[in-house]
Amino acid sequence: MSPEKTYTIYKEGEFKMKKVCGLIAVAIVGVVFVFTAGSFAERVNPGEDFRYARRTEAYINAQPMFEILYRMALEQDKKFGLQPHCNSQYQVKPLGTIILSPINFPDDRPHPTEGIWNYRYQIERCGEAKIYNTLFIATDNGEAPTPRIYYPGTTSADPLLIKDAMLSALVVATATDPHLKDCREIDVFDMQVTKAPHTVTEENRGVSGGWSEDWTFRMCGQLATVGITFTPDQKNGGTTFSINPSKSGVGG
Repeated sequence: MSPEKTYTIYKEGEFKMKKVCGLIAVAIVGVVFVFTAGSFAERVNPGEDFRYARRTEAYINAQPMFEILYRMALEQDKKFGLQPHCNSQYQVKPLGTIILSPINFPDDRPHPTEGIWNYRYQIERCGEAKIYNTLFIATDNGEAPTPRIYYPGTTSADPLLIKDAMLSALVVATATDPHLKDCREIDVFDMQVTKAPHTVTEENRGVSGGWSEDWTFRMCGQLATVGITFTPDQKNGGTTFSINPSKSGVGG
C-alpha cells in the first residue's frame, strides 16, 4: 500500500469499456481498469508483503479503485446521514489492505479468480473525516471482484471474531438505555482500537497480545458505545472477548 497517496474526486465519472493502443480496459462497477495483455500469474497469501507482488499491488492501488471506494463512502454517508449538504470534493486516502484469503491472478485474466481483501481508507469532505472499509471478493470466473461495504473504523478483529462478538456487544448496547430495548434500526457506526496489543490480566495472570476496542452502534437515532477486550487464548488457541459494561454508554 501507499498511504501517502490521496485521490480527489469531484463527481462520479463516466466510464465505458474500450480498447486503447493495445491495452485492455475492463469495467468494474462502472469503473475502468487498464492492464497489458501479457500479464504474469501471481498468488499472494495473507500476511505477505505487497512489495513482492507487483501485479496485485498495482491492481489494488489503481486509481479507478478509488472511484469504487468513493461510491461506497457516499452510500455509507447517506445511510448514516453524514454531510447531507456537502458539495465539496471528496478526498480518498488509503490506509491499508488486509488479505483475508489468498489472491490468485492467472496469467490470462485481468482480474483475480480467487481472494478476499479488505480495503481500509479515510474519506475527507467538508472539513470532516471518517474511516470506512470495503471488502472485495474475487469471482472464480475471472470477472470483476464484488465490492461490499464492511464495518467502519479501525478494528483489529477479523471477520470471524467480529461475528462471534457482535451479538454480545448488541445485547450490552441495547441495555444502556431502556428506550433501545425494542429498537430494530441498528447499524455499526464505528469500531475503534482504544488500546494497542498489551498485557491483559486474565485469571490472575498476564496474557500478552490482548487489545481493546470501542464499538459504536447507531440505534434508532442514538449512538451507543460498548468497550470490548480481546485476549489471545493461550490454552486452546484463537481469541476470547469480554464486554466492559463500564465503557458502555449512549450519546446523541
